[in-house]
Amino acid sequence: MKGELLRKSTHLAGLTLPVIYLFLDKPAMLILVGLLTGFAFTVELAKWCSPRFADIFFRTLTPLLRSHERKGAVTGATYYLVSVFLCIFFFAKVLAIVCIFFMILGDMAAALVGKMWGKTKLIAGKSLEGSAACFIVCAAIALVKLNPTIAIIGALVATLVELLPFPIDDNLTVPLISGAVMHFLM
Repeated sequence: MKGELLRKSTHLAGLTLPVIYLFLDKPAMLILVGLLTGFAFTVELAKWCSPRFADIFFRTLTPLLRSHERKGAVTGATYYLVSVFLCIFFFAKVLAIVCIFFMILGDMAAALVGKMWGKTKLIAGKSLEGSAACFIVCAAIALVKLNPTIAIIGALVATLVELLPFPIDDNLTVPLISGAVMHFLM
């Protein structure tokens, strides 16, 4: 649980990008997030091409990495940045911000509640309690800015996507799938 708390606390740093987007226009935000994403891809490439860099990277960041990331897989941070870029590119500003919050806060609620109080196991070790927390947090976020029907459907889609064991990182699937559904409902 301690490792999960540390990992999720770093997720809170991800809130800076949607908050910055409140004050910047779409082109400026795409440039900023594009530069950050380019940096993330450079780090990913460096850890695959340079054993010395990989050693430093893993020695420094191992407490924050999932087991598959420790074996050289693309990190959740890189998926996060790609997802933020795509949300900003494809969706209206309010919807993009809502989807990014889904990814950060909904996923965090699911993980922490699921690990601490999750008793009713559903799919791939995930719990009903964690999924309920994800839904409540996502619904609360969406209800602030979106039509209630769209907000609830978006929160439900985000929760189902977070629950299901897709082979693609949920930092991509949760915001993009829920965002696409809400976009088409609008």
